[in-house]
Amino acid sequence: MSDEPSARLSSDEVLALKFAGHRQLARWVNKPRLSPHQHARRSALKSAVRVLQDQALYGGCELRRPREDGNSGG
Repeated sequence: MSDEPSARLSSDEVLALKFAGHRQLARWVNKPRLSPHQHARRSALKSAVRVLQDQALYGGCELRRPREDGNSGG
């Protein structure tokens, strides 16, 4: 892994993130009790996995820092 973060995720990297997200969600499904912190993380992860499933990301995606006003600028 390089020291400098890439400004772009390849399609393989997006697939790897989806896989990791699904794997962690599956672990949490099998856990009888989750802490409030884990519930919050699970909700955020479910949302992120939904975004990663978008066909628009099939070829990868560009990473941008959000603007200070909260809008993505897109």
